[in-house]
Amino acid sequence: MLSRRELTLLRAMYQCGTVTAAAASVHMTQPAASALLRTMETRLGFALFSRQNRRLQLTSQGRALIPDVLNALAGMEAVDKLAGDIRQGSMSRLVIGAVAIAASSIVPPALALVRREHPGIAVTVRAGTAIEIIEMAVDQRIDLGIIVGALVEKDRVASRALAPMSLYAVMNPGHPWAGRQELSLEDVAQDGPIVLATTLPAGRVTRQVIEAAALPYQPIMEVGQSSAACALAEQGLGIAIVETLGARYARRLGLVARHLLAAPEIGLVLVWPNDRILSEPAETLRNSLIAEGESVV
Repeated sequence: MLSRRELTLLRAMYQCGTVTAAAASVHMTQPAASALLRTMETRLGFALFSRQNRRLQLTSQGRALIPDVLNALAGMEAVDKLAGDIRQGSMSRLVIGAVAIAASSIVPPALALVRREHPGIAVTVRAGTAIEIIEMAVDQRIDLGIIVGALVEKDRVASRALAPMSLYAVMNPGHPWAGRQELSLEDVAQDGPIVLATTLPAGRVTRQVIEAAALPYQPIMEVGQSSAACALAEQGLGIAIVETLGARYARRLGLVARHLLAAPEIGLVLVWPNDRILSEPAETLRNSLIAEGESVV
């Protein structure tokens, strides 16, 4: 069995890629970290890392261990957090997973209601991609998750649609087109937009609808978060194409958001572990998020 110290070093090696950086991140010396890695490899009976271009790369056997290493440490850290909550008199804890734009838009007002009804609740919000949040729900590392995407079809995850999504054009109020009440997808595509990465559901749909309309897909910038796209538009660097929550965030910044088209392929979706009963605070949060979803336009 690997110790917590060994698991922590493995995670650091996976994240940092070098013994020196990994050792520093876990407050070990480089020789001590190297010795511990050798001890682990001897006990396990296989190599965990190979050296390539002066960096350590995980072997196939090492890669196979990493998901369970991360989950084991997440579980240990969750126990530590719960023990700390108990010591501080907070017996209830709520763990939420949310894509970044949801964490900055609909989660805060929903949590405000939860804290009013359950003032002693301790809350953790974990950010991640839709895929990462679904996996958190599968592993029961979160009570509830909020993603932008499609309904989840996994045996161990329940899901519910909260709101449909659309694509919006977001721009600085000083942009020449800001006075227009309507913009077309063709206008924005021809102008060379700021888009979300195609690894994101909204970014993927953006590219699909542009190409389906036989328009050039020639973004001037591609970013990983709607908030980043809005920030670039705020600086006058171009028109950003974001989903509904991104448009809502943009309006809070004082930007102009114009509806382009509905995107029925994606929506705002709530996910949670299917094989355990939600706590009362989690039920309160779910109901609050459903109510918030109804206000998303």
